[in-house]
Amino acid sequence: MHRQKTLVLHKKGPAHYSASKDGFTLVELLVVISIIALLMAILLPALARAREQGKRIVCLSNLKQLTLAWMTYASANNDKIVNGAPLGPADAPPASVSCPTPPAGLNGNTKASSVPLSTAYPGSLWGGAYYSMHQNELQWVGPAYAFNSSGATVAGIYQNECLQKVAIDTGALWRFAKDYKIYRCPTGVKQALVTYPIVDSMNGKYKFNNCSTASGGGDVPTTFLMKNLNQIKGTSMRMVFIDEGDLSPDSYAVNYNCASWFDYPMIAHGNGTDLSYADGHAGRIMWTASETMDAGKKKTYNYIPTTCAGKADVYKVQLACWGKVGYALDPTCKNYAPAE
Repeated sequence: MHRQKTLVLHKKGPAHYSASKDGFTLVELLVVISIIALLMAILLPALARAREQGKRIVCLSNLKQLTLAWMTYASANNDKIVNGAPLGPADAPPASVSCPTPPAGLNGNTKASSVPLSTAYPGSLWGGAYYSMHQNELQWVGPAYAFNSSGATVAGIYQNECLQKVAIDTGALWRFAKDYKIYRCPTGVKQALVTYPIVDSMNGKYKFNNCSTASGGGDVPTTFLMKNLNQIKGTSMRMVFIDEGDLSPDSYAVNYNCASWFDYPMIAHGNGTDLSYADGHAGRIMWTASETMDAGKKKTYNYIPTTCAGKADVYKVQLACWGKVGYALDPTCKNYAPAE
């Protein structure tokens, strides 16, 4: 017996809708956004530090390569140290030079002027005393900065990129370091292709001491100007290049006869700067005094420190530059130490 099939129709009720199980509520979205924002706040500083650390590693590598080129030049020239300061304006590539063709007579063989530039540029900072100490020497790099009609450097004005490259590849170290990138720190001024000057003592532009008579006065002894590798004692402690972060018209200067700066303290890569030593290694010098940091950030020349920490900072640079200082240390300060 077969049961009869009946068709039962159900009346449709009102439609009901519910949130998809794969979606987010507004509260959930806000929570996710908050978490992402928190992670970014935590990670971005770490990423910035990692990026800065990477640039510092590149900077140290550049300094090491330049110093090895500096040492190689000396080895190839009977241990004679290359001229550590760029040439003066009279010897700079003329403005009429057609880039990228270097001017005739350069190509790493240009010698320091035999005529004091004070004759050609009356009142110029480029006096005859400098040139009397650098007769017929090759400069490590040519001038990559701009001059005005009186022969003085023009702050914030740079040669164009081509002429700066001419200054580099006509320098005496180019044949030992043929890479434009190693002549500048990646954190330096973008317009500057050379940001590592040599210090005064390493056959640089000899500076007359600007210490007052009351502070000891007198000039740095000319015997402190290193002309030959054999003159350097304690090569692992004697500075050659320093990261200035910008173009320099000559070499980096610091006083000898008094506890004061000549050029301002360099600030790069945090609270210090990178530098290289005469034995070929590169390292970092750290400032401990807030007044040193302030003087560096404000670019204060001839700054005289007033605190023991500030005096210790300038002492580290003086010792690394000159090998000794020509003044008595403050007996009330106990934190004098050489650069590490």
